[in-house]
Amino acid sequence: MADMSVITRRVEALRRDASERDERHQTITDARAQKIDNIAPGSMPDAWPKPITANLIDTSARQLAENLAPLPSINCASGVMTSERSKKFVAKKTKIAYSYIIDSAFKARMPTGADWYLTYGAMPIVVEPDFTAGRPRLRIDNPMKHYAQYDLSGKVISYTKVWREKASQLASKFPEHAAAILGKDQPFGRQTGGDTELELIKYCDKGVYVLYMPERRNLVLMETENRFGKVPVAIARKALWDDQERGQFDDVVWPMLAHNRMAMLGLQATQQTVRAPLALPTDVQKIPFGDDAVIRTNSPEKIRRVGTDMPQAAWQQDALLQQEVMRGTRTPASATGDVNASIITGRGVDALNGGYDIQVATGQLMIGHALEQALELAFEMDEKYWPDAKKSISGVINGTPFEETYTPSKDINGNYRVSVSYGFASGMNPNQALVFLLQLRGDQLVSRDFVQRQLPMDVDVAMLQAEVDKEQTTDALKQGVFALLSSIGIMAQQGMDPTMILTKAAQLIELREKMPMHEAILTAFKPEPQPATAPAAAPPGTPGSEGGQPGVPFGINPASGLPGGVAPGQAQLGPGGKPDLQTLLAGLTSGGRPTLSASVKRSVPA
Repeated sequence: MADMSVITRRVEALRRDASERDERHQTITDARAQKIDNIAPGSMPDAWPKPITANLIDTSARQLAENLAPLPSINCASGVMTSERSKKFVAKKTKIAYSYIIDSAFKARMPTGADWYLTYGAMPIVVEPDFTAGRPRLRIDNPMKHYAQYDLSGKVISYTKVWREKASQLASKFPEHAAAILGKDQPFGRQTGGDTELELIKYCDKGVYVLYMPERRNLVLMETENRFGKVPVAIARKALWDDQERGQFDDVVWPMLAHNRMAMLGLQATQQTVRAPLALPTDVQKIPFGDDAVIRTNSPEKIRRVGTDMPQAAWQQDALLQQEVMRGTRTPASATGDVNASIITGRGVDALNGGYDIQVATGQLMIGHALEQALELAFEMDEKYWPDAKKSISGVINGTPFEETYTPSKDINGNYRVSVSYGFASGMNPNQALVFLLQLRGDQLVSRDFVQRQLPMDVDVAMLQAEVDKEQTTDALKQGVFALLSSIGIMAQQGMDPTMILTKAAQLIELREKMPMHEAILTAFKPEPQPATAPAAAPPGTPGSEGGQPGVPFGINPASGLPGGVAPGQAQLGPGGKPDLQTLLAGLTSGGRPTLSASVKRSVPA
């Protein structure tokens, strides 16, 4: 049993230290929800209870969160892999890591998590065991009213979450404590309604999980031992200049409200000008109203409305406030398309987007580091809770489906290291990143594998390279077949029969409709089996005919590889070195008569 007095004192101390941060969080939440009366009571007129200007904090947060939301690439390689066994181990471990992401629907929750990271300055990732499915789950927790303690290395040593929930829902979740939750055990009948929201606190450290209700005398609803031995939480935090977590828009709330106030005053001044009374000359006795009304006077130029002109300084102040809001949100006009491209060059647009890209790169760095820690915790939890369970996983990695089975004790085996990367060109737009990588590759500064891993798109590098190799080899096979077919004319001129090649080419066309190209080529050009024949007796005196040598066919000279009785220079001649028929008839006269002469020519190759 945990000592609740120690836990409650620790939680109260954490809440006191973070009171200013919690106040800022509530202010920014009300500003995004346009609950202006909660921030500045009485600042909004009754006729316009909501602001009339765009909520730049909300739009900027959503736009920047969409740029941060894409997931990074995950790699479980801990070093240079030389053996095929280590490559298979890393490939399977990478698929396991991706299965954690896929099963947790982490990709769909990232836009909300990135929004919380920007708005509140933190994004907690909680790793929870799912005992029903038998695997860990990753969940992004709402950073409002979260309180974490860190050690010197930045790891979480305690995590506390505070939220409110209806009493009726709590009573249904914990029926054994329903009377205490609804206040039926309170003296004098002070019961709580079902719609009343009560505060809950969940505390976790390396030894215990505790869920209790401070408004019910620290009633413990749940308590369990932390068998994991660690706090399974990784938190992505924005850069700190003090010990307080600060969101990106904390200082923009009041300039945005002032900008809205100036817009309201301009609207009020316009309304007063339209509804202002008429100023008429003294000779006007009757004032007709309605369309096409006629006012008779000797001084029509004196007829006007008594207006209240807006001073020029007011418009300048309004433009200044709008500029301050844009500067505070760190959102350039070019990011929303609100830019005059006719006067701003492409270099100017890149300069405007420079700070925006740095925000994206920095956010990816912090979120990627937290995701690495969360996946390492998930590996360790998987091995500790289900070491010998055989599990099946499936999903899609970078556009390539996969299906795998693994056993944590065998396929994780204490190796929890994970590498998360948003790519070498993090923060660049895809066009810039692709051109930059091609330039590096063209100068041979990086390898093809490096470029493929840093592409601004989802690719499975190993599968991609295998497909490229297969395509190149298939193209080479086709070029070889084409070269063979193009030599048919030369073969016919030399007296060879090209029918067999033509037949195999036609057969290749039919087979290609049923199987891949390489299989069709292997089938079409497969050599025909030769009938088995008895070896002929070697002529007398042939070297190797008596006794022979192992591995040398009978009747073959092992020194030259020629049949017995054939000199090295007579391999292409007739029996005994006789000239062929073409050589005999080479002496024909122009009338077609032979010269009746023959010659024998022996040549020994050099």
